[in-house]
Amino acid sequence: MALPTSGTITLDEIHVEAGGTTNTTATINDADIRALIGKAAGVTMSFDEWYGASAAVTINLTIGANTNNYNIQNSRGGTYVAGITTVNLTINSGVTVGSTSTGTYALETGSSWASGDVINIINNGTVKGRGGNGGNGGSVVFNSSAPAGAAGGVGGNAFRAQFATTFTNNGSVYGGGGGGGGGGTQYSVLTLKNGVTSESAYAGNGGGGGAGVNGGSGGTGGTASGAADVNIQGVNGSAGTATAGGAAGVGGGIAGGAGGGLGASGTQGSFGVIIQGPPQGAGAGGAGGLAGFYQVGSSLINSGSGIGGTVGGRSS
Repeated sequence: MALPTSGTITLDEIHVEAGGTTNTTATINDADIRALIGKAAGVTMSFDEWYGASAAVTINLTIGANTNNYNIQNSRGGTYVAGITTVNLTINSGVTVGSTSTGTYALETGSSWASGDVINIINNGTVKGRGGNGGNGGSVVFNSSAPAGAAGGVGGNAFRAQFATTFTNNGSVYGGGGGGGGGGTQYSVLTLKNGVTSESAYAGNGGGGGAGVNGGSGGTGGTASGAADVNIQGVNGSAGTATAGGAAGVGGGIAGGAGGGLGASGTQGSFGVIIQGPPQGAGAGGAGGLAGFYQVGSSLINSGSGIGGTVGGRSS
């Protein structure tokens, strides 16, 4: 804390503010004591020149343009001094902080901080995790294999606190949307009214990608083969956008699930249906991917109350 601005001031108080230990030897000409007020060695000084002096360091950071994977620790610069630094990060209005991967965070504090440091974040923009990828549709081989569609990918995470943080959220913070599940599969033999049989195989369509600054990719449609009469191929799902989940593949085979919007999970792909047999087979639709976390490390955010304001997704 800063030294008094008036009244009595002692050399011991000045020494402690400069990082020394109370009641240990010090002189007014010590380098660390002079550094508090920027004095050169050997010049004439009086104690009242130290009124209000502080060893504390303040670092003001601003994110003024869209960016990805911002780590406060890595951005604090060379003026940081462990234990006495306050970092104030402002995200400007209209700015989006995103992530390029569901395995990385859009914004995080980093972990190399010391007791006494302070982190303040003022978010006037948007912080979003990456969207999860859509699940691939199942591939089917008539009279042999009718597997399930693949699950959609989990959405990426927005903010991680690894050190005590005050987070003022005037904008929004969202976990990425989960990817939609891939469509299931089916094969069957249908007996027509005239007694003729018809073999068919249906692949699964790809699920839609989840929403995020970088949206998840759509899942790939599966393949269908081996049926004598009808082999319906799967259709690829659409990628998610910055604001909405992507649609599952349209037409083709068994329907996939849609990608989740910001902070929302993807939907499950459709099941294949056994029509008539034998032979016959069907595979389940893939599960929708969970939404990403809008906050990780909530016990360290705002004294444990977490991020307030407009948020979406999961919290841990």
